[in-house]
Amino acid sequence: MSQTAYLGVILSSLIGSVIYYFYQKPAYKNTHKILLLTLAFVLFLEAAGAFTGSRGINNVMLYNICGTYLQSFLLVSYLKLLEVKKEAKQKINLALMGLYLWGGINSIFIQPIDKVFQLYSMIPFGLFILFLSVRFLYQVLKLRIYADANIVAVPHFWIVTGIIFFYVEALILFGVYHWNPSIDYALLKPWMGLNRAMAGIMYLSFGLSFYTPYLFLEKNYSKR
Repeated sequence: MSQTAYLGVILSSLIGSVIYYFYQKPAYKNTHKILLLTLAFVLFLEAAGAFTGSRGINNVMLYNICGTYLQSFLLVSYLKLLEVKKEAKQKINLALMGLYLWGGINSIFIQPIDKVFQLYSMIPFGLFILFLSVRFLYQVLKLRIYADANIVAVPHFWIVTGIIFFYVEALILFGVYHWNPSIDYALLKPWMGLNRAMAGIMYLSFGLSFYTPYLFLEKNYSKR
């Protein structure tokens, strides 16, 4: 997927999400707000990254701050809204504080935030996002939440599934590249293309999954 197509996918998802939010009276208002903000933020990040990259400007700090730290905060905030237990939400807050503390340590002593991509910060953030995503799907499968719902009509099911697929693939890709930097670029290039395609699918789910109740039969259930 080209950079232009990638930005087009994010923009299309954002436009679709905005249309639904303002004209369909969203049932999932709080989570929808965060995902709208995430899409707008990612569109800015990727456009800025493409602009700086095309001019040979070092944009590693941009991706470290915006991609690793701020985007992770938005996704954790979204997943926290899906959590039903108050005690679990408090633990999420504490874990997030711990991750940012580690990020500060990593930035100062191990991987300078303005010089290298901070894989050592991305990995714990990514694993935490995966943990919260898998926890949500587990609760769904155990019928602890949305027990009386047609699950394919629940936008969060598609969104969280997209998050899981992307982060599993991204963590493996960046981990392999970091610990084996001499990997043949002929092998790496299609994998990077897959990574961008997976990201595009995830971001597309952020905006268009809210239309799924119109595509699938939906029962009444409590919405957050």
